[in-house]
Amino acid sequence: MEPDTFCKSTPTSCADAPAAPAPSGIEAGNVPHTVATAERPKLVVVYHPHSISPFEIAESARDLCDLIWVLDRTDPQLKALVALIRRLGTTINTAGLSDGDVAARVAAEHPDGVITFLEQLPLAAAIAQACDLRFHSPFTADLLTNKYRQRLALAEAGLPGPGFWPVPHDTDASVRADLVSQLRFPVVLKPQDGSGSQNTCQVDDSDALGRLLDDAQGRGEDMLVEEVLAEARPRDAQRFSELLMVDSFVSGGRVSHYVVAGHFIPAPPFRGTGSFIPSDLDDADTKAVLEATEAAIAALHVEEGFTDTDVIMTPDGPRVLEVNGRIGGQIPTLVQMAGAPALLPEAMRVALRLSDGDIAAFPTDQVPFCAMYQSPMEAQCLVELTGLDAVAQLPGVTRIVADRRAGDVIDWRTGTLSRLFTTYGVADDHDHLYHLYQQIQTSVVARYEMAAREP
Repeated sequence: MEPDTFCKSTPTSCADAPAAPAPSGIEAGNVPHTVATAERPKLVVVYHPHSISPFEIAESARDLCDLIWVLDRTDPQLKALVALIRRLGTTINTAGLSDGDVAARVAAEHPDGVITFLEQLPLAAAIAQACDLRFHSPFTADLLTNKYRQRLALAEAGLPGPGFWPVPHDTDASVRADLVSQLRFPVVLKPQDGSGSQNTCQVDDSDALGRLLDDAQGRGEDMLVEEVLAEARPRDAQRFSELLMVDSFVSGGRVSHYVVAGHFIPAPPFRGTGSFIPSDLDDADTKAVLEATEAAIAALHVEEGFTDTDVIMTPDGPRVLEVNGRIGGQIPTLVQMAGAPALLPEAMRVALRLSDGDIAAFPTDQVPFCAMYQSPMEAQCLVELTGLDAVAQLPGVTRIVADRRAGDVIDWRTGTLSRLFTTYGVADDHDHLYHLYQQIQTSVVARYEMAAREP
């Protein structure tokens, strides 16, 4: 499905609005036709349909490098994109191949760099190792991908965090029942491997946890149970979420941070509702967040590559929830909206060893944002959505992408991807942002087919 896009005539037009990921399709635009030459470096893009639009990736590479796309052509979510991507460079099909086999095929193309924008780090790391490219090591990529092994590494390094218990899909029923009986509820249940809060929820009692673990066992999915961390302030006292996102680059073990982003308060159970830069933290809290981030990066043995770290403010200070081994999902768009140099070409130069990764500081006199509208957990299908035209007229809003249309199925288990529409814009300051976000939420009316709420 190609998202509908609404753009205001000022200050940003459809032609110059920053691109955004398209979860179920592609955005209209000019296809950059790059011609491979012996002089141009080759960059491997390990691609997933939920990552950055291939148009945006190809446009960023237009004057820099040729692209080698590594993707699973049998993935039904890629069906509409494969023909396009094949026009944008060389493609290597991963279907039915091990990571080692894929790496060998990529090595035959003699690439100069590798990059990925979603949780496909082990494959990208295998390619980097086989081709001697700048990226996370296979060991670190595994820690960045598996939530249980990452949580274990953070705990072993002495970082404070929630209690946690792995529940592999093949756990014996008696062992699982014993664990459930000892837990103090509520707890958080999440897949050990995954992104975007998919199949992640708070569980309030042992019966509900047992049912959800049964479901995970049926899917063959390894799960992780965690304690619920208290937030620094109660929800009714928060303007924005206590969750922060720190984007960093590591070169030779040296960490440089280029974004500390804030988040809007998530939709139940933990679905993202958007982010903004910079955060509204004061200097002391920002310093503490960066120190916690650097400790986590060190604990995971990150030596080369980008990281995106989720940190939550608690009554006892910042706690690291997760470190991802890539650029944050909306960060390139927000950085560009802030008036800074485009981040994706710089990330490509870093991967190609054409840059040391010193990301230029961006202006902070305004607050660019990306706001997502989420449905209730009980929603099963979108019947009608009205009011997007009113949202488009709000001062500060520059662009809207409709992620769902009437008749589309909705499932909260898809996490952040369950959003109905995404709004982009620039606020004068954090006060303006808070009031504008409230206006966005109240300007639309959505009707759904509803189901009984499940835990």
